[in-house]
Amino acid sequence: MPPSRSRLTELVGVFLKLGTIGFGGPAAHIAMLETEIVTRRQWVSQAQFLDLVGLTNLIPGPSSTELAIYLGYIRAGWWGLIIGGVCFILPAMAIVWGLAIGYNRVQDLPQAIAIFGGIKPVVAILTLQATWKLGKSAIKNIPTGLAGIGAVGLFGLLGINRAC
Repeated sequence: MPPSRSRLTELVGVFLKLGTIGFGGPAAHIAMLETEIVTRRQWVSQAQFLDLVGLTNLIPGPSSTELAIYLGYIRAGWWGLIIGGVCFILPAMAIVWGLAIGYNRVQDLPQAIAIFGGIKPVVAILTLQATWKLGKSAIKNIPTGLAGIGAVGLFGLLGINRAC
């Protein structure tokens, strides 16, 4: 049975919004997806969401994008998968493309250097906030917390990550 038009329209709105305002990388995306999909819209449970986060971290590629695509599939089947993916990816691609064109034209101006320098700490803070929020909901016991601390330690101190 094909998904209803209202579900597809809802997917377009949700994923265009998240794709447009989702600054801060995968951790920020995942936290925003959790807030929008689990808390506000209740499309999936918290446990199911955390399972999906774990699953998308096991396969190669950008986990937050994979998560958004799969959530689209859960909500509206194959059309939801396609629409969710396109609407999540397209805004970010357009923003990055526009910034790259703009940066290429003004990269030597002192004002541009100051603006791009000011963006870095904002993105870092957004990423830390998102990671903290996701960590609070994902860490349910001491062993899970210790595993998370160990993973962060290996990544931060030794430069080890899942891409190795």
